Amino acid sequence: MGISDRHHFAWLTGALTAFEGETGRFAAFRRECTAPVLWCLAARRRDPVLDWIARAMGSGAQVTLFDKFPEGASGSQDQDINALANLPDNGCDVLTLLRASYFITDPAAFLTDAWRIVRPHGLVVIDWLHGLSNAPVLDLHGDPRYGGEPTPFMTTYADAQMLSDFSDEFEAFIRHVNRPPSWANVERPGVRVRLSERVQRLLGLGPQRALTLTTYLAACRAELARAGKHLIEPESMEQHFKVIFRHARYFYPHVRKFNLYLLTVLEPLGK
Repeated sequence: MGISDRHHFAWLTGALTAFEGETGRFAAFRRECTAPVLWCLAARRRDPVLDWIARAMGSGAQVTLFDKFPEGASGSQDQDINALANLPDNGCDVLTLLRASYFITDPAAFLTDAWRIVRPHGLVVIDWLHGLSNAPVLDLHGDPRYGGEPTPFMTTYADAQMLSDFSDEFEAFIRHVNRPPSWANVERPGVRVRLSERVQRLLGLGPQRALTLTTYLAACRAELARAGKHLIEPESMEQHFKVIFRHARYFYPHVRKFNLYLLTVLEPLGK
C-alpha cells in the first residue's frame, strides 16, 4: 500500500489490541507455552503488526517469517502461500497472512492447510482486500502497479455480519463503487481517465450503479465468479474455522486509495 502503510499498521494494531482486550487470547499463549510459535506468511520483514503480536505472545515467542520471494529479506524463509504442504501439522500457535490474501488461488486448499498447520486453540489472523488502490471495483480485476493489466489478485472474504457490524465502512466504499470519482478508471485502474469522460462524470452523465449493503454480497460473488476468482463465504470458512473477531476499515478518507480491508481472527474447529 506504500504511503498507506502507516494507516494500515495503525488500524491492524488497534483492532488486535481491542481483540486482546476482549479475549486475552494472545497473552494466554505465554502462560500456556514456554515458547509460543508465531508463523508469518507473505512476510519479508517484521512490521509493527507482527511486532505487536509477538510482544503480546510474550518475550519467549519464536517468530518465523515466510515469503515467496525471500531474496534480500532479513531472516525470511522461502514459502509460497499456495503450496503449504511442506509445513508440518500443528506447527504454530498463531499463523498470520496480512496484505496478501488476494493471492490465494485455491481457497479450499489454503484453508485446509492453515487448519492443519495451526495448533489446537491456536489463532489465524488474516486481512482481506475489497477494492483496489486506484479503483473501487468488486472483481479485483486490475492492479495499478501493473497499469491496469491482468493481475494475480484472486480471492477475498466477506460475510453478512461483517457488513452489519461495519456498515459505515462498507457504505463509504459502495458509494464509490456506485459513482467513482471522475479521475478513477474502473476499467483500467491506474490509467488516466480522458478529460471528456471526466467532464461527463462531473456532470452526472457517466455510468452509475445502484449497489446497496443488501445486494453487496451477491454482486461481489457474481463479479468475482465471472472473472474466475473467489469469494470465501461462511459456508466454506466454517468447514475449518470459526470467525471469533471481525474488523473493517475503508482507507479512502485517509489516503485517497479505494482499499477496503477486512480483518478476521480465526479459531480452528474440531482440533
